[in-house]
Amino acid sequence: MRQKLINKTVQSQETLLKGAGMAGRSAVVAEAVSLPSLLFDSTLSKEDWIEGLKNHSKTLTNLLLNDQFDDFNTYLQSQFGSGTFESKKGLTEIDYKPVLQDLLQTAILIEHSTIPPYLTALYSIKDGTNALASQIIRSVAVEEMLHLIMVCNVLNAIDIQPSVNQKENYPTYPMKLPMNVDFYVGLETFSSNSIATFIAIESPSKPLVKAPKYDHEIDTSALYSQRAAVQENNFWTLENMKGFIMENVHTIGEYYDVLFFYIVIFQIIAYYKEHGTFPKTFEELNTGGIFTGNPAKQIRPEQYYGSGGKLHSVEALSGVIAVFQEIKGQGEGADDSIFDVDPSQFEEGVELAHYFRFKEIFHEHFYLGGNYEPFTDEDGMMPVTTPPTGKDLPVDWNEAYPMKPNPKMEDYVKNKELHAQAVEFNKTYRRLLDAIQSAVEGNQRELEKSIMYMYALKEQAVNLMKQPLDAQTNAGPTFEYINL
Repeated sequence: MRQKLINKTVQSQETLLKGAGMAGRSAVVAEAVSLPSLLFDSTLSKEDWIEGLKNHSKTLTNLLLNDQFDDFNTYLQSQFGSGTFESKKGLTEIDYKPVLQDLLQTAILIEHSTIPPYLTALYSIKDGTNALASQIIRSVAVEEMLHLIMVCNVLNAIDIQPSVNQKENYPTYPMKLPMNVDFYVGLETFSSNSIATFIAIESPSKPLVKAPKYDHEIDTSALYSQRAAVQENNFWTLENMKGFIMENVHTIGEYYDVLFFYIVIFQIIAYYKEHGTFPKTFEELNTGGIFTGNPAKQIRPEQYYGSGGKLHSVEALSGVIAVFQEIKGQGEGADDSIFDVDPSQFEEGVELAHYFRFKEIFHEHFYLGGNYEPFTDEDGMMPVTTPPTGKDLPVDWNEAYPMKPNPKMEDYVKNKELHAQAVEFNKTYRRLLDAIQSAVEGNQRELEKSIMYMYALKEQAVNLMKQPLDAQTNAGPTFEYINL
């Protein structure tokens, strides 16, 4: 049974399952925006559309990503079970592929954007030092690669070719993640500052988490308002959907929640277009519809050579649920805890989510074995910001190369040898991405090459980091696009 990812008590059941028929709506009597209204009511105001999207995305995501399928069926029946709905021009005519391609490629960019910073910090740690911190950062970087590949599986499942190795797929540092965030992500040496940035990247969307115990083993509702005039509006455009994300999404977990909602919406619309009615159960919604991709392009668990985490293939909505549970659980924690999605998959015991692993490095202590009573409420919940207070995790912040932040190849043009080394590093990174690209195009055996390229990357990065640029800083890898 999968771990639960989202607090079950977001809203009362009465609010979640409020009646949905548009025919019963009065413009005078305020009531919650129904899901059919959100989809098809072209007189809906932009404000009501946004509030309805907030409400239903939270409800739907809460139910499905918590495997509450019976409650989801009740929700669907409450929304679509009675009344007739007039299909307006707009959503049913949208070509969902370009929309989901854009949104899922953005998810790939988010995952990709974390990998070079994590690898840079890892490679900057001098050999023979900070072994525990190195192990933590390496494990997270590998799992981010896993996330990227699983998003590619989602794209392939809806018959959209993923892209990971083109110039437009490369992050440019320093950068902000494509959400409503106020911090920059960059390429920096291992330091308390870079780890603090990693903590910000992986921040959970929930403010509280269950306090860990010692027995673990380890080394508004939107309302209709009276309108003076009726206007025909369609807010289901890529611009508006991305705009909602940029204004309302603050964490990676929240991005995946909204993205999941959009995927389900297009699956509902596909069902409606095929059957002329709306789905009443998850079983009706699960297969077919937008999931028209070739299963032979899926990367499956036995074809992935990374350590840690579990890879899920995608051939239906249930596969998307598994992928998003895995990504969210590894990043911010599962079942309201600090732990990863599926502790049973790790031979050495439970794994912490990325956010909490980085906090262990920053505070130089492990979580497990610590005393959290001063931070814990009567329900056993503590703020996610609670520092770890368990066994010491030794960190020597001075044992890292003083790399110039966010270096570029142009910084090395006056030193031909150094510039040549930077070029070779970027060629190796390009070959790594090319191997992933080939794999997600159906040549899964190409993933075997990724291990070789990862070893080469470290050696090339360290050789760069050992070379001074000036009196204060050394060179470093740039992770820039390059033609081969």
